[in-house]
Amino acid sequence: METNLTEYHEQFERDGFVVMRNVLDANQVEHFTQIVDKLARDERGDDESQTVEIRNAVARDAALLPLLDYKSTFPLIAKIMGWNIQLTTSHVFVRPPTPQEDEKFKAISWHHDGPNPHFPVINNQFPRMYVKVGFFLTDLSKPDMGNLRVVPGSHLCATPPELDKNGEPIGAIQVLTKPGDAVFFEQRTRHAVGPNYASHSRKNIYMGYCHRWLKAIDF
Repeated sequence: METNLTEYHEQFERDGFVVMRNVLDANQVEHFTQIVDKLARDERGDDESQTVEIRNAVARDAALLPLLDYKSTFPLIAKIMGWNIQLTTSHVFVRPPTPQEDEKFKAISWHHDGPNPHFPVINNQFPRMYVKVGFFLTDLSKPDMGNLRVVPGSHLCATPPELDKNGEPIGAIQVLTKPGDAVFFEQRTRHAVGPNYASHSRKNIYMGYCHRWLKAIDF
């Protein structure tokens, strides 16, 4: 039985993230991959070894705008955030394979999103201010493919999680996705990006939403 909106919402409130499978079909994956590839070429030329991070991506290519209120994902955003929201950020990421010898590589180290200084802490929690949905276009179905890493439940506590002997947060997991899957997470959830030991680049698009009374990140 297909997971309904209430179940997705409950998982999100509990874990600070949730995965929605197969929100884009194969044709849509190909379509948005072509857009990402074009933006990447414009940014870095033909050097495919460079990581690409493009912010305010919708201003660079309006063909990304259908993802803003996409029929499969936006209802959950609205259920989490309410109706008084706006686009705060749009990202395009391309993360090429990492050299195998670089075992401790972190594309992005552990953090939660937010301004500096941080939002005020109330009852050992930061307030929820914005939520992202990531549309993943390449195969990340195994660990160490440049997967998003999260600490489930970390959104409920402002205190950083304890670290294990390797310096990783206890309870951290890698989010495994296939092309067309979407991942929702909020700014309080501790997350990172690890090494990509796959033979292909990781490609994804983020849409982020905040309350309308906040200044958007991208502009």
